[in-house]
Amino acid sequence: GNWVHTQRNYKDQLPLERRQRLDVLGFVWNVAEAQWEDGFSYLQRFHQREGHCRVPGDYRDPTTGYRLGVWVSGQRQNKATLLPERRARLDALGFVWDPFVAQWEEGFRGLELFRQREGHCCVPATYCDPTTSYRLGQWVGVQRRTKDAMLPARRARLDALGFVWDALA
Repeated sequence: GNWVHTQRNYKDQLPLERRQRLDVLGFVWNVAEAQWEDGFSYLQRFHQREGHCRVPGDYRDPTTGYRLGVWVSGQRQNKATLLPERRARLDALGFVWDPFVAQWEEGFRGLELFRQREGHCCVPATYCDPTTSYRLGQWVGVQRRTKDAMLPARRARLDALGFVWDALA
């Protein structure tokens, strides 16, 4: 460990031949960079498999046990200080910076589709979209229960869609 640490610290002073020999071995000069790239590659695989980047906080890669959920949370927490090229790579992949906003928007899109199909917003409490398996009835119930604490802009969007606040009325 000490020897490796020394090589990293004196990289610029090492003779070119030694640096090249270490490079051939796949020597990691920047551990933080390698760890970030590792996390990003796991996120890419998750995205390819799942079709999205909404990684649960406790998610571990089923093959290796890599704690991708923890890595994703770290990216969200460090959003303000993240290198611009890293942020751009995450954005290009469809990274979800705020999962709560994404979840709300997913529900709202589901409600819009329901309204287009059915002509109303009176979604049954047990309704589950047959195409996407999205539990729209549950989402609607949460909106009704939390209407007093809801952001005014969200409430206005629901009102504009003809949302039914009281299913018994």
